[in-house]
Amino acid sequence: MSKNKPLTSRQLQSIQTKNNLFESAVKLMKQHSLEDITIAEICRGAGVSVGSFYNYFSTKSDILIQMYEQADGYFDQKFRDLEPSASIRNDIVDYFKIYADYNLNVGIETVKQLYTCNNKLFIAKGRYMQNVLQALLEKGQAGGQLIADMTAEDMTEYLFIAARGVIYNWCLHEGSYDLERKMEEYMGRLVVVFVNAPPTLP
Repeated sequence: MSKNKPLTSRQLQSIQTKNNLFESAVKLMKQHSLEDITIAEICRGAGVSVGSFYNYFSTKSDILIQMYEQADGYFDQKFRDLEPSASIRNDIVDYFKIYADYNLNVGIETVKQLYTCNNKLFIAKGRYMQNVLQALLEKGQAGGQLIADMTAEDMTEYLFIAARGVIYNWCLHEGSYDLERKMEEYMGRLVVVFVNAPPTLP
């Protein structure tokens, strides 16, 4: 059984440099849109030359891609810790509470920068976060808990449109209300349209 070789000091330095560039960009995004931030400003904040940026990112848009990869990692860790309940409705609502929690951790100023029509990553197919929800919905359909006249993929898209609306509204209101509670309330009411009614007793 082979063991992974420890990273060299050069490899560790490379990872640290990439993280510094990413953190510098995220910090700047709390005050400015990514479109208005220059690569020179990102590199200045990271303490590296402009040329170093292109060793790790092709364009500034790659910063958003890494942000979404981190979101998937955060979500994976949190979702795995959840104990499935007897109610598919509760499981779906819990899923979106994690989604709200992630946005709270990122911070409202950064989230505002993501909610732009130029950010097409919202509609990218096949992301881990989407796949997890789709698998949950497929399981609910297989168990007869969810309606079968709509595909799990379509339900996933439907629910995410609503959840993003909750986040956007939170941004419009400058984070003036409890996002996790609002998400729980909103999605709890919405999910019932997909849940099969229990059979009536004869």
